[in-house]
Amino acid sequence: MPVPPWRERKMSTWAARRPLSYDQIVDAAIVVLDAEGVDGMSMRRVAQELGTGAASLYAHVQNKDDLVDAVLDRVFAEVVIPEPTGDWRHDFIQLAYATRSALQAHRDIAKVLWGKVPTGANALRLADHVYGVFRKMGLPDQLVGWAGPLVFDYITADAYDGSLYASTFGDEKGSAKYFEALGTYFASLPPERFPNIVVMAKTLTTGGGDERFEFGLDVLLTGLEAKARAFDTGSAGASVGSEALGDRGRDA
Repeated sequence: MPVPPWRERKMSTWAARRPLSYDQIVDAAIVVLDAEGVDGMSMRRVAQELGTGAASLYAHVQNKDDLVDAVLDRVFAEVVIPEPTGDWRHDFIQLAYATRSALQAHRDIAKVLWGKVPTGANALRLADHVYGVFRKMGLPDQLVGWAGPLVFDYITADAYDGSLYASTFGDEKGSAKYFEALGTYFASLPPERFPNIVVMAKTLTTGGGDERFEFGLDVLLTGLEAKARAFDTGSAGASVGSEALGDRGRDA
C-alpha cells in the first residue's frame, strides 16, 4: 500500500539500527489500548510496554495519530468477511456484526473513527466489499458513496456507545440494572407533563444491545432496498440529483 502523501515515514540511521519493528510497536500499542483505552495509548506508554524510550518509536511512527491509525487498521484486520450466501442482506448483517465485535473487543477504539476516514489496507478492504454489495443491489454509485459511510457510522457509533456502557456499568448485568431503574423512574414521572414517556417507560428501556443493533441495521437496509427499487422502476432520477443533495445542492 502506498503511504498517504500527508504521512511520510521518517527513518533515522541511528533508529534503524534499533532492534524494534513496526509490528512490535503496533502489538504493544494494542496491549496498552486493551488495558487503558485510547487516551492511555501514548507514545511514552507504548515505549514503556516495549522496555525502550519513546524516541525509538519515531523511527517507525510519526506521532500518536500515526500509531492510532496503525492500531485501527490492525483491528480491522480481525474482521472476517463472510462467504457470500446469495442473500446480500444476511451477508451484510453478518459483516456488520463482525465489524462491531472487532471494535468492541478493543475498548474505546471506535471513537477514533469520528472525524476521520480510515485509509489503511484493511479498512479499505472492508469499504470496498461494502460498496460492491450495494452496487450489486442496484444502487447508483452516488447513493453507494453515501450509503457506505452511513452504515459504517452507525456501526461505529453503536460500538463506541457499547464501550461507554461497559466502562460505566462493567457488564450486561450492571447495564440491565441501570435500565431497570431508569424504567422505574420514567414510570414515576408526572403523566400530565410527560404522558408519552410514562406510558412507554418499559418500552423505552427494554431490548438488549444486539436486539437494538439489528433493529437499526434493519431500518437502514430497508431504506436502501427502497432506494434500489425506486431506481429500478425509473423513479429515482430526481432523488439521485437535486432532491438527494438537499441543502448541499442548493448551496452549490
